[in-house]
Amino acid sequence: MRILIRIAVALALTGLVFAQAKGDPGKAKKALERAAQLEEGGKLDEAFKALTEAIDADGSVAAAWRERGKVRWLAGETEYGLADLDRALALDPNDGEAWLIRGDIRASANRHEDALKDFDKAASHGKNDAHLYSSRGVARVRLKQYEKAIEDFTSAIKMRIDMPGPYKDRGVAYTLMGKLQDALEDYNRALAIQPSYAEVYLERGYVLGQLGKFAEAIPDFTQVLKLQPQNAKAYTLRGAAYQQMGEAGAAIIDYSEALKLQPNNVSILLARGAAYADLKQYDLSFNDRNKCVELMPKMAEAYVARGGVHHALGNHELGFADRNKAIELNPKLPEAWLARGSAFFLLGNYTQAKSDLEQALQLDPEMDEAKEVLEKTKAKIAEQAPPAPAPASSTVTSPLSTELSAVQTLAQRKTENTALKLPAPLSTVPQSRPAAPAPIEARLVKPKPAMAVVTDVPEPPRDADAKQGLNPDTLNMLGRELTQQGDFSGAINMFTQAIALRPNFAIAYNGRGYAYMRMGKWKEAEAEFTAALRANPKYPNAYANRAAVRAKLGDAQGSAQDAAMSRQMGGK
Repeated sequence: MRILIRIAVALALTGLVFAQAKGDPGKAKKALERAAQLEEGGKLDEAFKALTEAIDADGSVAAAWRERGKVRWLAGETEYGLADLDRALALDPNDGEAWLIRGDIRASANRHEDALKDFDKAASHGKNDAHLYSSRGVARVRLKQYEKAIEDFTSAIKMRIDMPGPYKDRGVAYTLMGKLQDALEDYNRALAIQPSYAEVYLERGYVLGQLGKFAEAIPDFTQVLKLQPQNAKAYTLRGAAYQQMGEAGAAIIDYSEALKLQPNNVSILLARGAAYADLKQYDLSFNDRNKCVELMPKMAEAYVARGGVHHALGNHELGFADRNKAIELNPKLPEAWLARGSAFFLLGNYTQAKSDLEQALQLDPEMDEAKEVLEKTKAKIAEQAPPAPAPASSTVTSPLSTELSAVQTLAQRKTENTALKLPAPLSTVPQSRPAAPAPIEARLVKPKPAMAVVTDVPEPPRDADAKQGLNPDTLNMLGRELTQQGDFSGAINMFTQAIALRPNFAIAYNGRGYAYMRMGKWKEAEAEFTAALRANPKYPNAYANRAAVRAKLGDAQGSAQDAAMSRQMGGK
């Protein structure tokens, strides 16, 4: 009996195969042609039906599966689209167009490594057009393969010099590499081709901000808002530019508009809270920062910021409680130790200030703010009698004997903003197709310090309560970490942002030069070490690094002179 059943099943399957083989190719071809017209007219539902008719007429036509997969993707059915593309490639593995479309779909699903493989397959099977190079370039940017991405975008531009997309995308790659002037040139070219390209205005405004040209950045963000009135990022970035220029009132208006669109965005709340603090509107600043704590109760930076408002309002016990909480949540956050140590300094508790500032420097030895406040702290201790030893515990109580009506702690000095993320929206396909949903992120420059100091309280030398992602010292630290991880392009981006915030940041120039040196870019490295030495002529490490680079460039005399200067300055 079982044998008979197996024979029956085998015959049935054979019949299905024969039935499929006896399809109607002519009917399938007509349905396929009709579907192409419908898709071109934007009638995706009708195109889907026509393609299904083609498949029902002849399921062996790979193009029908390929096109239906594309239509399903365009309609938002990503997984079904991928399934149809898989079937198309099983029927015709030499179809370069199918490999390209499947790569586009995978890229839109953030599967960039898989997408890159598909794009390479498309190229090996005869695809050689601007679409392919643009899509592959985007995937390479997502994978931080910036140099190769630029090669792909350049190829796309050579093939279609009239397309603004590859210029914009290459500009994004240049931005992420820290080549801001090159990025500006590409954004300008893109806008010359398409003056209504809102995303390019956003990108160009961001780069202008990184270069410190805030007055020039503002019109670009304004143009974005004319084209896209609901663009919260444009409001946020324009607000940050206003704040950098000391126009806190204008910044608050833009931040408020952004918050209407994204009411629970912690980054924007912190930015507006800082702007309110600039205007000494501490109650309003507290409301924003307190909401941040409510929204993200485990975010140490939010407690650092709220603690600053408490101190400004004279609520020092609450201020220290927030700083203690920040340290409890993230004891490796140097900004938290720096903020609490600076608050102690302002309140005259120099022993505890010294302990906290030393801890901040242990976590980040190159944090200039901590060094400067610590130097002043040691000077104050030297003027006084030997103080009692500081408690060993990281949780301390506030010195209630010191009463101030308002204290400009480091959390009030202006940079309590978290990093505001700017997307670099790289289109994974031509403009008629969906863009990848996960934008490339870049970082925003921090607002300019504008808070006044109470006259009877000693002022720390710099803003020491900067938020992670905006503070140049934090960016420098991230650059060093990326260098250690071997991500030299990413490190260069971090150092570039740090320099944009602090143009004479010798350590960051040195770090960027070292990253170029590790990449074998000797000329670029030499220029960076020279910039570091212009900012700090007594920097032994920069002399030593330039000596090594000049040796690579064949400048034996220059190398020997730099090595001698390094030794003279105390270098090894």
